[in-house]
Amino acid sequence: MASQRFMLVVVTALLVGACSAAAPSSSPAGSPSAPPEASGSPVPEPTGSSEPPAGAAGLIFRATLQGGFISPTALRTRLPLISVYSDGRIMSEGVIPAIYPGPLVAQIVVRSVGAAGAAGILKAASDAGLTGADGAYGPGPNPDAPSTVITVYHDGSQTVSTFSSLLPGQIQPGTAVTGDKVESAASLLLGRLMGTDTFGGTAGPNGTYVPLGFQVFAVPGAPAVSDPGVARPPVSWPLATPLATFGKADTLGGDGARVGIVSGADATTLGPILESATQITPFTSGGSQWTITVRPLLPDEVPATGG
Repeated sequence: MASQRFMLVVVTALLVGACSAAAPSSSPAGSPSAPPEASGSPVPEPTGSSEPPAGAAGLIFRATLQGGFISPTALRTRLPLISVYSDGRIMSEGVIPAIYPGPLVAQIVVRSVGAAGAAGILKAASDAGLTGADGAYGPGPNPDAPSTVITVYHDGSQTVSTFSSLLPGQIQPGTAVTGDKVESAASLLLGRLMGTDTFGGTAGPNGTYVPLGFQVFAVPGAPAVSDPGVARPPVSWPLATPLATFGKADTLGGDGARVGIVSGADATTLGPILESATQITPFTSGGSQWTITVRPLLPDEVPATGG
């Protein structure tokens, strides 16, 4: 079932796209901390350093899609394919309901294989050739298709492997794509992670991850509604900082757009409201209506709190 859920999410995201963390500064209560440096860009994957970022919560393995022909909104909310933590949690995006309007915040599903299973995953990554030198595999990047990037944190360092032809639609548990030895081994490993393999650990219950933070993009004006019959009533922005001064200016979002990260007590306040909102729910702040787009943050992406 985990494999089927994952495949449905990725195929849907690719079809939709084809058709259309820095440390935070201290903030007063109710004021979100600043987002990563690239204003308007999604939370970046942790690359370019030998250690996981501060607050990485034991991140040991991550597979992501990068690039490709995809709408800006889908790019902003795109989650990693797979994230594995040292306690054995394996996280991926849940099923996207085929309804309109869809939920505002994507669901993250989690299964556990325990610390022993996490160690088994690192061994499998090493056996697959994903813990040596950084490498690029495949015939070369296709501007219309995303690359699959696997980052493994191990022994105080990290290894980044980029695959131009290792697309999720080609991956099935127990099978490997043809081609380079590392590419084939990587596809097998991803298939095992998408399935129910415990990697020698103990399977825990499947569940849903409750985010401890959110990256929020806000644009002035109410959301576009294609069917007035399903329009949603406005919801009041609950945080002390109004959306007009929230986070920082989002130059990619247009005039007046803002982007910021909400964590800590503010995330506790905002979370239930986001959970009940849809993609066309307008938010009111400072006497105006706003359209917001939200990406839930994974454990390693939530800014560390001061204190």
